[in-house]
Amino acid sequence: EDADHASSNNLKGTLMGALRKLGLAVISAFTNKNNDGNSLVSMILREGYVIARCMPEHKYCGLDIHLWSSFEKHEDIKRALLSAVGSNVSTSSSFRIIAGGMFGTPSWEDEEKIRGPQKEHICDLFESLSDIDEDKDEVKGGAEESSIDAVVEESIMLLQGERQKVAVLCGSDCPASFKLQNIDNVEQVITLNCPTMSNFNEFDKDASDALATCEKYMAKTLEEASENGRFDILMIDSSADKRTASILLKIFTVKTQFIEKVLSPQMKILSTVAEESEEWRINLLRLFKDQAFYGADFTFYSQVLFSSEKGSFKLLITSDGDEHFIKNLKDSLEDLEKGSGMNTEIEDIRGGMWRNQIDFVPSRVYTPDDYDQTSPLEQWNSQVPLGHQVVFQMEPKESKQGKLSLSNTMLRKSLELAMHKSPLLDKIDVKSIEEYNDAGEGCVFVLSWSGGSVVLLWNGREHVDINIFVYKGEEVLEGIETFEKNFKRIISSFTTTLRDEHPRGSGGVVSYWDDIVEGVKPNWA
Repeated sequence: EDADHASSNNLKGTLMGALRKLGLAVISAFTNKNNDGNSLVSMILREGYVIARCMPEHKYCGLDIHLWSSFEKHEDIKRALLSAVGSNVSTSSSFRIIAGGMFGTPSWEDEEKIRGPQKEHICDLFESLSDIDEDKDEVKGGAEESSIDAVVEESIMLLQGERQKVAVLCGSDCPASFKLQNIDNVEQVITLNCPTMSNFNEFDKDASDALATCEKYMAKTLEEASENGRFDILMIDSSADKRTASILLKIFTVKTQFIEKVLSPQMKILSTVAEESEEWRINLLRLFKDQAFYGADFTFYSQVLFSSEKGSFKLLITSDGDEHFIKNLKDSLEDLEKGSGMNTEIEDIRGGMWRNQIDFVPSRVYTPDDYDQTSPLEQWNSQVPLGHQVVFQMEPKESKQGKLSLSNTMLRKSLELAMHKSPLLDKIDVKSIEEYNDAGEGCVFVLSWSGGSVVLLWNGREHVDINIFVYKGEEVLEGIETFEKNFKRIISSFTTTLRDEHPRGSGGVVSYWDDIVEGVKPNWA
């Protein structure tokens, strides 16, 4: 919008120059002007195609940028073309559609190297995150162990109440067991570990026996210890390893009725993360919520960040059966901050469910009149729909996949026939279709006329995109529907797999022109 150069007499040259400055190869370009003074510039590139529709009366220029290579230049192309028509990012709006491309482009091997996140960057980032100061044994990821212990103690006291029974999963050593026993409201602590896992080797011939023995041992320990009272807290100690923890998860996930047998109706699973190597605990506690407690009422996962000048760590809590867990957690944060001397921030909360309130009667029903509609109404009134665009993505029907042989000639003839049979396009000279087939295994056809444009892109295999735009007018939408039906009748093996339809225009338009009536406010205004 606010495209000051939309009326430029050399619009095509200006746009081509902007693209070439970015190193793009413009193969052909042509302009079509209608009686309203609107210009439609179509440009076929070696890397894709660009369609520019400029309407000087509205200082508006709409751009379609479709690339099958040089994807990393997408944002640069957008900014360059906006500048070329006298606009900028702040006065424009945009959206993206994932569509087909082109097989066999000359640059595909180079494109593959730069597509997606770069391996070298990720490796450098991983190494920097893994640097731990080895001179500070008492510090875990920058957070003092005493602070972590204080938070765990406060969490148990605040979140659970009195006379708690705790099971703690440890490694070969378990200092947490002794610390937990010294907490006033902890009545009993049971240690969970597996002697068979101390020197575990997954490639050893007896590895599967060691895993099975560990599972049976921990399950038996939990069952026997729960005979005189079920567990209120399950603690994953910092010394616990990932493999033993996964066995514990399996016990609660696979064994039916095991949770009811050994865990109290309102129980918590606690753990901390102070180093990157411990982040597997986050997935562990989330899996307890999603798998072990699947379908249960009032199951939550929370992640609380504790930070200070000395460092930071995360407290992880999975809660089952506590209807007011979120409220209790929020109420506990102040005491947790005092006890640890650290600042807190709830980073993540997952879970909860809607309570079924039979014959619920709301205290008040809110209507649009209860909200300030000034800004939405201003946006609604600013909309000026100037055209309509549909992007069809077509592929063979399931029964025809792998059996259809497409070609440039077949697709061109199908396009010509579909246009002849459409009332929207029947007066177009089909000889004016521009064809480009040197980009790769497929081809692209471009046609523009006074009422709009059609672009057909074939990827060289079995995928076809058709991008059709029409200016605002009578029965043009019906013409698009007829065009789509005719094209699929000609190639009867085709079906539309995706269809993106939207208005084009100024004022941040999101509404179709049939939905906007001058002088009539929307129902919600």
